[in-house]
Amino acid sequence: MNSRLLAGGNLLIDHETKVDAGAFAEHARDRVPVRLSFTLDDGEQVELPPKLSRLFADVLNAVANGQVTIQTTPHELTTTVAADMLGVSRPTLMKWVAEGEVKAHKVGSHTRLKTEDVMAFALELRKRRQKSFEALREWDEQFGVES
Repeated sequence: MNSRLLAGGNLLIDHETKVDAGAFAEHARDRVPVRLSFTLDDGEQVELPPKLSRLFADVLNAVANGQVTIQTTPHELTTTVAADMLGVSRPTLMKWVAEGEVKAHKVGSHTRLKTEDVMAFALELRKRRQKSFEALREWDEQFGVES
């Protein structure tokens, strides 16, 4: 059986394709693809931008590691989905919303967040965590106990 696109947009991936994806993932481990190109059936070569090259590499990694669901992100998110994207609990997200850390708005009685706001906040969280980690490393280098 070959991998194939089914009705409803589902992609059925066969074992051989999963193995090939795993081989690519292993070969490219800890490296970032920057260029991917396709040769079309008429011989034309089409090069993808770096962002799409990384997307394809991410998809291949996901295929290699099991089942994959690919979907577009909606313009607005529920608090549950936004919390999952941020890797925090819903109560933590609601605390951040109440404190004004994350922008949100009401739709009736429900709180909704714009995807772009959640993604921007996720980037800010990564920066904060990196800064905290670096401060901890500096402290450890200055005051840490040698093993």
